[in-house]
Amino acid sequence: MRLDEYVSHDGTSLARLLARGEITPRQLGRCVEAAVAAVNPALNAVIELYPDALESLPETASATPFGGIPTLTKDFPVEAGRPAEFGSRLAQGFRAAHDAVYWTRLRNGGLVNAGRTTSSEFGVPAATESPLYGATRNPWNLQRGVAGSSGGAATAVAAGIVPFAQGSDGGGSIRNPAAFCGLIGLKPSRGRVTGSPNANAPLLGLATAFMLTRSVRDTAALLDLCHGPDAGDGYEIAAPAGTYLEAIQRTPRALRIALCTTAWSGVRLDPEVAAATRSAAERFASFGHHVEEASPDFDYPAFLHAQKVIWAADAAAHMPAMARHRGRRLEDALGPSVHALYRWGCGIGGAELIEALAVYDRVTRQVGRFLAGYDLLLTPTSAIAPEPIGTFDPNRAGIDADGVFDDLAPKETFTALFNATGQPAISLPLGRSGDGLPIGVQLVARFGREDLLLAAARQIEEDIGGAPGIWGQGHPATHAGNF
Repeated sequence: MRLDEYVSHDGTSLARLLARGEITPRQLGRCVEAAVAAVNPALNAVIELYPDALESLPETASATPFGGIPTLTKDFPVEAGRPAEFGSRLAQGFRAAHDAVYWTRLRNGGLVNAGRTTSSEFGVPAATESPLYGATRNPWNLQRGVAGSSGGAATAVAAGIVPFAQGSDGGGSIRNPAAFCGLIGLKPSRGRVTGSPNANAPLLGLATAFMLTRSVRDTAALLDLCHGPDAGDGYEIAAPAGTYLEAIQRTPRALRIALCTTAWSGVRLDPEVAAATRSAAERFASFGHHVEEASPDFDYPAFLHAQKVIWAADAAAHMPAMARHRGRRLEDALGPSVHALYRWGCGIGGAELIEALAVYDRVTRQVGRFLAGYDLLLTPTSAIAPEPIGTFDPNRAGIDADGVFDDLAPKETFTALFNATGQPAISLPLGRSGDGLPIGVQLVARFGREDLLLAAARQIEEDIGGAPGIWGQGHPATHAGNF
């Protein structure tokens, strides 16, 4: 299979070719290798490919939904024995001790972990410019960034290296890279994808893992494979009534959609981002849905302070263990942003952490009551279009914890709220800036309603039609299909 043929397929289409014997997993592995060789020197998205995984790809497809498609995983612990360095000199050489349960499910469904992608350091900065591996570049414009923390995953999918890639989201880390690279990025509801064998939902409930994709049907099929609790989870989310692939076949009717284009943080919203969001609202209205301007009412400064406390306390709790494990000093090995967060976290007491969690409980109740009156909430994903690399340099000297969150604000103003409250949220590639950069629009549903979220996304995807590229965007300038 030629690269220009390979990149024209999403995962579902490749799986069908595999099932018919028209291609083999081994051939797909060669496509991944060729694509990495062609575009990764310019992009810096893929840290390494795993020769053992590629060499073991068979000449016949497995009897699984995806048949043996090679993909890539983030530089976090996902698969036992694989490197997981968190984009940090502190964790250099660290390897995952066990398989993540959701990854076991995806692997059993026919995915093969063929390599790992770049991340911001420990997933904290919203810029994939790590002290260990440097800056990952946007395939639409190599001078622009890809947000974070799953920036390498987004770049690899957008540039045609793989049809989908694994990521994780603790404040927008799937959705913002998806928005910056013109992809689909779903953050499932809290508990939908188990964090087992570790915490059910890492980062005190804020984080979850999933995949970045090029199509809604791939998103639905992947969620079908990996959702659900594991024995010992502290709570279990209600199971969907059917499969997500079935859900996207049901066209939603007469939805009540709230439109919000006012940044809760007060950060300036790029006019092109606002225009793209309003255009998406008009498209939904053209389907017969009722769209009105409305916003949840909550205390954003209190919410933001609680987020700082929880993130910093988590850093203070976990960084020393990694330092001991790797035999390194925190002050020598951590980058400036993460070290600033760690230092501030060391001064947080138990009472302050409990109060932060109480703030999250109050905000969760407020947002839940707001969404009880609507089927969906429509917002920008990020308040800005992809910025020049280095604009929010996480490795600059002198940054403090407030500076870390000031850097996050333009990207996480609309996303981090739903990590706190647990609702599912998805970024969709529904806009372009005047200079051709992708703009993402976020949809949020009530807790546990990924079925409705994906059905609404599919309705727009079908309306866009079959123009070239992901959702008719064409291909980015740096793309494996050009080779």
